[in-house]
Amino acid sequence: MELNTNMKIPTTLPITAEQSRASRFQLGLTQANVIEESNLPGHKLKNFETGRFVPDMPFLEGLRDYYTLKGIDFTETVTATNQATDQDQAGQQKTPAHGGAMVRPVSRMCFYVSDQVEPAAVDQILERMDGNDDRIATILQSPLKGGFLSTYDEETEAKQRELFGAMAENYLLFRILQGRNIVSALPAGVEPTTHADLLATFFATSPIAIVGSPPPAAKAMPAETVGANNSEGGEE
Repeated sequence: MELNTNMKIPTTLPITAEQSRASRFQLGLTQANVIEESNLPGHKLKNFETGRFVPDMPFLEGLRDYYTLKGIDFTETVTATNQATDQDQAGQQKTPAHGGAMVRPVSRMCFYVSDQVEPAAVDQILERMDGNDDRIATILQSPLKGGFLSTYDEETEAKQRELFGAMAENYLLFRILQGRNIVSALPAGVEPTTHADLLATFFATSPIAIVGSPPPAAKAMPAETVGANNSEGGEE
């Protein structure tokens, strides 16, 4: 996969994931509260705070502005690293700024979204994955129901299929974000003959299947045409 070496990443962000979580905690707000009151995209907040990805700058600026209007003063927030540096330089113990203990830098593993995926498509994929996560959590808590002539009734079996379908779709979408789409659409009228074909048939029902569809491959030229072209180009 080719990397975009010209991509510029800001050295500082308007707000960090740790600051967002700390601000919510200090204000006694849930993610749902912030999403409802700020009108910011919910999937961006959830994925940002869990460290899955860094959203666009307008979102981060809007999130910071929201907390600022709620009374959060980011100028008073310091990290544990800054505290330790200040102590070493001054040679004495300093009193941490208000809220400083709640925010600290964390090193963690992450993955980069492929440059092949458009920003708008990234938002669609993450929103779909977030919705699947909610549906998965709901199904996992639903009770099992016995059937009359089988172990489970039709509703239970349908939910089980939906559960595995949502989990499979999230995996496929995750691979698309990495630039490794493993599903290719079947041509119209072609019957599936492999498990890959069945998977493609399932994924075709996804609302954002178009995101994972690779561009049509160029048609190969007939062997005799290629040979003729080579012969014409090779003779002087």
